[in-house]
Amino acid sequence: MSFIARSAKRGGWLDLSRGIRAAVLLVVVLVAGCGGSDAGSSEVSGARTAGSSGEVKVSETALQKTVDQALSTDDVKASSLPPLMRDALARASRELTSAQMDKAYECWKATSCTLGDGPLTLAHADVFASNTWRQFTKMNVILQALTHPEVGKYIYTDANYDLSSYQANLRTLTAQGADAIVTINEFGPAANAALATAQRQGASVATYVGAMEDAPSNAYTTRVQYDLCATGKAMAKAAQTATSANGPVAFFEGLAGNPQDAKVKGCLADAGVQTAFSEATEYTAAGTQKAASALIASGKPAKAILYSYANTVPSIVNAYRKAGKDTPAIITTTQSNATACQRAEKPYPLFLTNSANWASRISVDASVAAANGKKVAKSVIFPLPFFEATDRDCDKSKPAEYPGPTLVPDALTEKMLAAK
Repeated sequence: MSFIARSAKRGGWLDLSRGIRAAVLLVVVLVAGCGGSDAGSSEVSGARTAGSSGEVKVSETALQKTVDQALSTDDVKASSLPPLMRDALARASRELTSAQMDKAYECWKATSCTLGDGPLTLAHADVFASNTWRQFTKMNVILQALTHPEVGKYIYTDANYDLSSYQANLRTLTAQGADAIVTINEFGPAANAALATAQRQGASVATYVGAMEDAPSNAYTTRVQYDLCATGKAMAKAAQTATSANGPVAFFEGLAGNPQDAKVKGCLADAGVQTAFSEATEYTAAGTQKAASALIASGKPAKAILYSYANTVPSIVNAYRKAGKDTPAIITTTQSNATACQRAEKPYPLFLTNSANWASRISVDASVAAANGKKVAKSVIFPLPFFEATDRDCDKSKPAEYPGPTLVPDALTEKMLAAK
């Protein structure tokens, strides 16, 4: 359904007028995007399918550099990635002006802001905001939105990990005229009805990272995630590499009962890994230390601890050191400078992935494209390779809270970390 049709459906000449302005902007931008020189072998089209902001052209070298930074590896070729992911990373490859970075930082500190003169409202419905990964995800959303001149307003909501608040936030966002919504669904099927309602109200919903493969198709326009079962099997392989055994392991969930961890845990079992202990951490340092202490007190053997959030891994190590025990192998998704530097001081087997919060950029492109009546892929499944940490992964020039490569420019990263 086009932006004009959805606006008319909402009712009122004002909404219809917004739709007309969007259509005019679309024509203007597409015409502008079609101008200029033809792409040669040294350039790649970056975002024609990802939105209506015209064609973004970057060199293959620049795009590959961004891909390597995002995935924390040089083993994945840009040409092998899903088209929407290539497009999003091509947009992320463009250098920002000082004015754009100032605007992004101003917006990041607020719950709503004006990004430009475009008629579209982009909303970001977060489950909770209280960790560094979430804050860098928010910045990635804002930075990607700045590449779309159609986006005029940005709204951010935090449900503080409360389902009813999350559902209410989605209702509020559509009532405020959100045309595109990006979100991480960590409530599983309990949130699907609210997401479907948001779409019926005219918003294009694109999710990132969370498990959505079993959600009904009307709950989202595009889901952006890594292959959860493949990740579980990769975790199992890393654990076997680190311990020369197939378990037993401990599995630390983030938020209790979240479908993403449940899927990974199930695939671990399919891979033959025995899980002897499981506990939720709420993705907090205190919760993670409590889980580690409970594991130690239980006396249950765990050759490795598998977890989905690197930032609070130091709390696991601290619990073992306090108990006078050696730290077992830890296999975790995402990255953390504190974790990498703590390991460098007293090494133990540690396997990490990239931070993956850049995935929200793909969701921005997909939701904006759909809001402009463009057809987008229903799913974007991106790779999430593991690597064994070395001393080089500790960046002493960055503070402890630095979450590893995030595609956020260093100047903004420093301001964000200083503001916390």
